Amino acid sequence: RFFPVQLPSSALAYQRDLRSPYIQHWNLNVQQKLGRTRVLEAGYVGSKGTRLLSARDINQPLPSPRDPNPRPVPQFDDINILESRSNSTYNAFQARFQQRLDSGLSLLASYTCARSLDDASSFFSSAGDPNFPQDSSNTHAEHARSNFDVRHRVSLAYSYDLPFGRGRLWGGWQTYGLLSFQTGRPFTVALLSEFDNSNTGRSILGFGANDRPHVLRDPRLSNPTPDRWFDTTAFGLPPRGSFGNAGRNIVDGPGYQTVNLSLVKDTAVREGLTVQFRAEAFNLLNRPNLDLPDIFLGSPSFGRISSAQAQRRLQFGLKVLF
Repeated sequence: RFFPVQLPSSALAYQRDLRSPYIQHWNLNVQQKLGRTRVLEAGYVGSKGTRLLSARDINQPLPSPRDPNPRPVPQFDDINILESRSNSTYNAFQARFQQRLDSGLSLLASYTCARSLDDASSFFSSAGDPNFPQDSSNTHAEHARSNFDVRHRVSLAYSYDLPFGRGRLWGGWQTYGLLSFQTGRPFTVALLSEFDNSNTGRSILGFGANDRPHVLRDPRLSNPTPDRWFDTTAFGLPPRGSFGNAGRNIVDGPGYQTVNLSLVKDTAVREGLTVQFRAEAFNLLNRPNLDLPDIFLGSPSFGRISSAQAQRRLQFGLKVLF
């Protein structure tokens, strides 16, 4: 970039009084014993992160359609500063049911309803959000749902000795399982990184993807599909030389559901020698757990999901224990 001569490379600075981040935790739980081996627990869990590490471009000019649009310090391009300025909050209701081993069955089931807010979920860019402010002079506008915010999550883990006792024909069989179900995490809709629509320059730490579109209406769809996960017409290009009004992490991605089961058979060959057979299934129901969609307005595949996590996988094993 030239203004009016070639500018030097990006500069990196640290806040002079950079502080160590810290997190405060608190919780309140109530437990109720149910019989001899069962416990039900419910409670509130909260935490607050303070002075979290984040970055911004302190040499970002105000948005303007004029060309060139000089930076405050025209001798430099972007000047990125690392600061201990970010904060986070987490609040959750959690419930847990546990059964210790009884009649061959042990069980742990949990449910979480949570909300996590921050203004920078990570120091570097992550899937779904660049973790860099659109407007470095207005970092308060970045306060929104965390990249990892999951509103609802249910999980269940168990182990069960199948009811065939010692000395019986089919003795030694056990089954184990882990079932997980959760709602999707949010993501930020952005403009293509090659398109500096605000005319405020790019930052090496923002990876060029911190300009956002205008949001015209609620982009959520009642029946999203991989080909159209959200209403792409709900976003529009802001006028040249201006920031978009779309907030950070305002659209939800796909949820996650998986069922992992295993079947184990121990056979005693002689004293001190056991042969174990294992049959394991991962994502037993073969549910497509979709990745995030294309988040860039202007991309040919904007709003479309083109990948997913692993399909059903079966594996068998034989182990000798001695």
